[in-house]
Amino acid sequence: MTRKLFIAATAAGVLAMAPAAAQKSADTLRVGFYDPIPGVDLIYDPKGETSFTARAVFDTLITYNEKTKAFEPLLAKSWKQIDPTTYEFVLRDDVRFHDGSPMDADDVVYTLNWISDPKVKFRIKTRFLWIKKATKVDRYTVRVTTKGPRAVAMARFAVSIPILPSDAHGKLEKKVTFGKKPIGTGPYKVVAYSPDKGVRMVRNEAYAHGAPSKPAGKIANVHVLPIPDVQTQVAQLITGGLDMIHNVPKDQADNLALNPVLGMTVSNGILFRYIAFDALGRSGKDDLKDVRVRRALIHAIDRESIRRNIFAGGDAVARMDSICKPLQIGCVFDLKPPPYDPAAAKKLLAEAGKSNLALQITTLGESRKVAEAIAGYLRAVGVKASIKSVTFGAYRKLQRGGKIQTLVHQFSSGGVPDADALVTFYFGSKARDYYGDQQIKGWMKKAGATFDTGEREKLYRQVFNRINEQAYIIPIASLSSVFVHNKDLVIEKGIINPFGAQMGRISWK
Repeated sequence: MTRKLFIAATAAGVLAMAPAAAQKSADTLRVGFYDPIPGVDLIYDPKGETSFTARAVFDTLITYNEKTKAFEPLLAKSWKQIDPTTYEFVLRDDVRFHDGSPMDADDVVYTLNWISDPKVKFRIKTRFLWIKKATKVDRYTVRVTTKGPRAVAMARFAVSIPILPSDAHGKLEKKVTFGKKPIGTGPYKVVAYSPDKGVRMVRNEAYAHGAPSKPAGKIANVHVLPIPDVQTQVAQLITGGLDMIHNVPKDQADNLALNPVLGMTVSNGILFRYIAFDALGRSGKDDLKDVRVRRALIHAIDRESIRRNIFAGGDAVARMDSICKPLQIGCVFDLKPPPYDPAAAKKLLAEAGKSNLALQITTLGESRKVAEAIAGYLRAVGVKASIKSVTFGAYRKLQRGGKIQTLVHQFSSGGVPDADALVTFYFGSKARDYYGDQQIKGWMKKAGATFDTGEREKLYRQVFNRINEQAYIIPIASLSSVFVHNKDLVIEKGIINPFGAQMGRISWK
């Protein structure tokens, strides 16, 4: 018996003796998180794992259905755009926060004005600075004014802005502590939090205002546990201590999939991994300013092989030929990235006088495995590729300082179903702009202020075609959310949530 089959067989035997069925009968889901859990607050802790808990606890004004590509009512039962910079929302009058207090216009106005206040500091503040002000029309009507025409506003209302209780949140001296005792209106409420023991949540039995894309909870109890080591998570899964783990490395996912009492769900949501180049020369090296060099490097990389052999999920992992996802509004393009062609890579490098190119690839986390595979392909065409693996904090410092030559990383568009979030992230921020492409900036600005879908798509088609043509940022493949779980668990696929799953769309068979 091979080692892999032995591991899988052993796991099956152990799990067969574990009390996994007891959790189903107790209607409890236990999930492992890799990162520390400072609370349940996506404003102060904007990351994938937090989106799983926070989006279950808090509601937004509206929600977005990734299947129909339509916005749906949630806390707001109706809305209208009065003019290019003014939106009006009519709220439901029957929604209460988890502490029993009624949700009304005061809470919405407070939330919108607080998150957009320039004096309030938190990471990725740019997500909210387009809001000029929110005003109360009456108890259940709110008017929001933007600083200019923003076509992405509806997507932001649907995804990025959790409505907070004005009384409970407003009285806190340190708002960052709110996530330790969060109060929302969502399908789940937090009943216990500990940085060591995690988050315990129960279904909000009063949740009656859901939508198809944000339904009421199906499982009664959820316990999220901080377990930073993947080996420990696997051990907990096979011994019955966890019911679901995510982002499992390919070899372990393949092994665990052989276990007859486990299931594996691969969800192609909004995440992807990519390679990006310093086309502006910010890092002090001008080699990558030449488009021939950038295209040569992409010709050298067998993206399809990396997708199949490095990414967990096998053939279920989606191919990508643009950094936008089909579920995003405005994701249209014609030109594909340069195909795998080592001979063409060598020819272009020679034409550019860079046959002996030295290249440093910066990467972090699990993206290192992809970076290593890319480095191997680049070395095969004569590029002296090296890898610099850093922490997230070090990466941000290098990024802001313009010190990154080539980056292999991942991105989720913040879970926003609009191409604007993606394009402005890379080309609208001084810290992240390693391209300096004025054409893209012009198209981006016009698209962001255009409400006609057809016109927006024409502009974004130009944007994404040019990104591929210039080989600025090229996707490697969709970063599928790979969940290994109790076989009796059903996880809905294709969720926009950066975690890859939505708490209210998970159930027991």
